[in-house]
Amino acid sequence: MITVSLVIKMVSWGFAIKKGAIIFLWTIVWAIIGGIIGAVLGGTAFIGILMNPAGVTTDTILGAFLGMMAGVLIGSIITSILVFATILKITMESTLEEAKKP
Repeated sequence: MITVSLVIKMVSWGFAIKKGAIIFLWTIVWAIIGGIIGAVLGGTAFIGILMNPAGVTTDTILGAFLGMMAGVLIGSIITSILVFATILKITMESTLEEAKKP
């Protein structure tokens, strides 16, 4: 059964929306950073083909494609880890902040 003291200690919607907005904005930052990392790693494989257009074979195209996919995968993994870390950090800080209230 929910008691009155538990209801009083719940966070407000404004507090929750503020923390959600902070997490959302950090997610955008991490997506940009992960996208840059993926573009740099994947782009280097593609530039390898452009630098030697005479020697382009099916193998080099396939290798460049796999290199681009690896770059995108690494960027996505980095982005995911940073987003999860942000969610954990904001949640823990919010919990500690609420626990310190009288």
